[in-house]
Amino acid sequence: MNAVQALIGLAGGLGMFLYGMKMCSDGLQKIAAGKLKRLVKVLTKSPLRGIFVGTLITVGLQSSSATCAIVVSLISAKVMTLAQALGVLLGSAIGSSLTTQLIAFKITDFALVLIFSGACLFLFTKRSRRRSLGQILLGFGLIFYGMFVMSSAMAPIKDYPLVAAMIISLENYPFLAFLVALIVTAILQSSAGFLALLMTLAGQGLVGSYAMIPFVLGAHLGGTITGVLSSLGTPGRESKRAAWANFGFKLINGLLFLPLYRPLTTFVLWSSPDLSRQIANAHTIFSLAMALGFLPFTSSVAKLMQQLIPEKAGGLGEAKYLKENLLEVPELAVDQAHRQTVEMGIIVSDMMKRLFSSLRDADEEILDYIIETEQAVDALYLQISKYVTTLDSTGFSEDLLLRSVQILYTVNDLEHIGDILMNVVQIARKANQERLSFSQEGFEEIETLYVLVSASLTKALKAFEHSDSQLAHEVIKGHPKILRYEKELRYNHFERMQLGNEKTIATSSLHLDLVEALLRQENHAVNIAQVVVGIV
Repeated sequence: MNAVQALIGLAGGLGMFLYGMKMCSDGLQKIAAGKLKRLVKVLTKSPLRGIFVGTLITVGLQSSSATCAIVVSLISAKVMTLAQALGVLLGSAIGSSLTTQLIAFKITDFALVLIFSGACLFLFTKRSRRRSLGQILLGFGLIFYGMFVMSSAMAPIKDYPLVAAMIISLENYPFLAFLVALIVTAILQSSAGFLALLMTLAGQGLVGSYAMIPFVLGAHLGGTITGVLSSLGTPGRESKRAAWANFGFKLINGLLFLPLYRPLTTFVLWSSPDLSRQIANAHTIFSLAMALGFLPFTSSVAKLMQQLIPEKAGGLGEAKYLKENLLEVPELAVDQAHRQTVEMGIIVSDMMKRLFSSLRDADEEILDYIIETEQAVDALYLQISKYVTTLDSTGFSEDLLLRSVQILYTVNDLEHIGDILMNVVQIARKANQERLSFSQEGFEEIETLYVLVSASLTKALKAFEHSDSQLAHEVIKGHPKILRYEKELRYNHFERMQLGNEKTIATSSLHLDLVEALLRQENHAVNIAQVVVGIV
């Protein structure tokens, strides 16, 4: 086997390993993400509990990035504080080290059995939980078979003394080894992937003893780079604080332990005769040391991060709850899309309240505000719709699929209400320009209709927020009453016209357009309520 074949084998094995990690993580998330999320809410009241939860959830999901995603969503939702979240992130490092311990087991002989069993469950069963279990088994099989392929591919490297000597010589340059590990881990976007590669090289005698600690520390830090880079592109401040705090923990950890790599190497070599286990043990030691060392200071670090990355006033059109990194955890992504839709509903309700108060006062500033805000509503509609439709719904549970459809229906209705309010702005502008005023009786009737419609929309949005079918049914049952009042209102309007009321005659078209606009808003409120009770 020549060098090119060795590199191809190494790349293929590493690809299998990384894809296996992804499959395993996806399968575990489908089965356990909701339960683990509830566990996080309950057990993060103290930093020590946070470490325990972070460890458990990372082991459960086989992904520290998934843990970080859950943490960021819960901070955004105000379910946990940043200080509590930092405890969970410290625990996620321990969870990652336990994953590395699992990888160090030599169970290659069972890899193909796991692949076969997982493929059968994944391909030939229809129940979602069994398919997810099959995905997990298939992922583990690919992880261990990928390790075998990498090991086989690297075996001939020993026949190339120059290459072997170059890799081994890194033990004489600990900082360089640290940087190599950091860069390769950042490229792979997986500290576990680099450590698996390191175990493969160590198994072929290509890793010098004194390079092991710098490599592990570099991988430890490199695993945070993806989170930092992804946080730069997200509008929220919470993800930036969490990502940079996590980076800071591991950077300080690396800078403290790197100068001590020689005595630490002696200790790690003593911990086990197996090279792969030594690497896993080193990773575990550093994770535990970091967690215990920073545990007493999580509150202080949280305050520091809030000072370094202060809140920024975002526009109304900024979808602050939609995090790209949550797309890998559909249940959490749908939660955040739901929360963003609730915020969109609050904005629309506020527009409606301001606009109808301006009809009496002829306030042009409010009309300008409504026009600007309606653009923000349109922007939110596009962002939420794109976010939800980006999710891969193939493995969605029936409940999750229904919730995502409810969100799409609701944001569509809210966007239509925004458009209707723009029509009301035109009515108000025309009345102001032509110096028209409604009759006292007519305006009082419009106000009464507005109160009924506004109450209906408020109930519908509250029903959507809390999945309250009883409240939604109240909106639906109240619809005929509003329709009857609208007919009564039109009759009264035409009666005033026949009696010769000059203001009623002058504003007739505006009056009727306003009534029609309110009725259309009520229809959309009913649509939202129907979505809540499953009428879609």
